[in-house]
Amino acid sequence: MKKFNLAVLIIAMASIAACSGSEVTENEGDEPVGKSVNVKTRVLEPETFKSWLRVVGNVESKNDIMISAEVGGRVLEQLVDEGERVRKGQVILRINDAKLQEEKARLEAASEQARENYERLQRIYEEDGIGSEIDVLNAKFNFQQSNSAFKSVKVDIENATLEAPFDGLVESYLLEEGEVASPGMQVVRLIGTDNYIVSAGVPARYANVIQTGEEVELWFDSQNPDTLSGTISYVGNSIDPLNRTFRIEVLLPEQNRSYKVDMIANLRLLTLTEENVVIVSEEYIYKEENDFIVFVKAENENGYPVGKRRVVQLGPSFKSDVIIRSGLGFGDELITTGSAFLNDGALLNIVESSNSDLAAQ
Repeated sequence: MKKFNLAVLIIAMASIAACSGSEVTENEGDEPVGKSVNVKTRVLEPETFKSWLRVVGNVESKNDIMISAEVGGRVLEQLVDEGERVRKGQVILRINDAKLQEEKARLEAASEQARENYERLQRIYEEDGIGSEIDVLNAKFNFQQSNSAFKSVKVDIENATLEAPFDGLVESYLLEEGEVASPGMQVVRLIGTDNYIVSAGVPARYANVIQTGEEVELWFDSQNPDTLSGTISYVGNSIDPLNRTFRIEVLLPEQNRSYKVDMIANLRLLTLTEENVVIVSEEYIYKEENDFIVFVKAENENGYPVGKRRVVQLGPSFKSDVIIRSGLGFGDELITTGSAFLNDGALLNIVESSNSDLAAQ
């Protein structure tokens, strides 16, 4: 039984050696001695590095307001249905102004009486010398007060009619016909449909990176997953002390009319771009004590391919891509697959290279 187990172990070890590399023996001094490792390589070329930040925002309208009543009274008539579009200046709702009309008539009469009294006193004072200057001034001030009250009630009557301050959509009424509004009470919500934005919070550490005018990729999970392109129109100048973010606003393309306020949007912000740099996947970078190392293809003194250990300095990273600041250069042949089995000077058996010239040979 022990001999059988030993034989099985020998066969298994031989199979592992066949998968990980090939045994090389000396042949009249022309072949290297030792075990080689099957590897793949990639010739390093200048690349462009980009890093992105994904945040989540909400769709808003630049014009989303609650229109409040400026005068008190019963809601007389809703002239526009909920969900209907309106133009700027179009009448949306009327408040009963019957009491204001009565007050207007009273103040108009009082103002006219005060005017006639003032003009009469002024005339007899100037022409006949009857009366006093103080009587004329008091009559003048009384007329001005009455006239001002008359003009004020005229404004109140105008305000009993609520008009759309911009083109938009009547989202909802907060008071129904017959209910009583008081001054300052919210009556109707109006949403502008021309300028939609996405607002989002960006972590404070990107405060010196995100700028207005930059392009942003965005998409909605609840709609067609196609990615849209927007532009950052606003970058906040303050940091929220609660979540340590600053606000940005992104203009949405106008041609898409299917936006809804408070929809959730995904934003992809470009945080860094560097051109003509060496980029290596983090899976081929190894930690060795205090150093980061990679392996590149080199040749030993006999001209055979071997793995060469290189200490590298790392730069910014995004996902698995890492910029190499030093230790590698353009044209170096990086060992990719199989590099985890190497040590400095190990013999190589290159099974694939991304260098087209080598492949052609």
